[in-house]
Amino acid sequence: MVEPHSSFLSSISAQFMIEATACETIQALDDCFLKFARALGFSSAMFVHLSSGGGAIAPRVVFGDQDPWIEHYAAQNYARLDPTIPRAFRSREAFTWGKVERPGAPRRERQFFGEAREAWAKDGLIVPIHGPFGEFSVVNLLCSRRILLADEEMAVIKSACNTYVSVALCLSQGALPAPPVASPPLTKRECQCVYWMCMGKHDAETAKILGLSVHTVRDYVDRAKSKLDAETRPELSLKALAFGLLVPDRGMMA
Repeated sequence: MVEPHSSFLSSISAQFMIEATACETIQALDDCFLKFARALGFSSAMFVHLSSGGGAIAPRVVFGDQDPWIEHYAAQNYARLDPTIPRAFRSREAFTWGKVERPGAPRRERQFFGEAREAWAKDGLIVPIHGPFGEFSVVNLLCSRRILLADEEMAVIKSACNTYVSVALCLSQGALPAPPVASPPLTKRECQCVYWMCMGKHDAETAKILGLSVHTVRDYVDRAKSKLDAETRPELSLKALAFGLLVPDRGMMA
């Protein structure tokens, strides 16, 4: 990867932004962005759409590299346990796989990262992309070795990713349809508990915020999992996002 605080990154990022705004086709823009990513040592890059406000759950690569791993990811339904998704939703900053991996994670989650590293990449940089109307996507940047970047470099790369996505969506003219989906029948308390869970709060923290017992919070989360047919909390986060349930309102505090 680039050296910390490297002027090289600033230079090629500026060059990419100039070239990106001049692109007239998606293919030209993809080629431009992939050239930028590979100059930094990344092996692959892709824009993955995860949800529109109220849209159905259908994680898919919209722009960038199309890798066979993506088909395997979909076939194994890994979106239901991928911890990068809930982290990306509640974060505005880019982060690496290492920030979400847990040594004591369930076997399937550890298997997911093991397979990803064997078949796809040794490390990944996740750049969250949040739209103004509840749209949610990420740019994935994959690398054949561990990613080591300073905060300033992360910010520069995120800016380039935002440019890439903005130009791509303008060129695509509606690549992200958002069919209406009826909201599932969650109660107000269930929505509140799921919301704070997705914000990264532990059950005890949610209980304190809402004035409930920890046992009650767990019960509400379990009921929400059952209603949304989610086996895990990461899967519950993704489904709650897709159904548009994670928009805060005045009732989240009481």
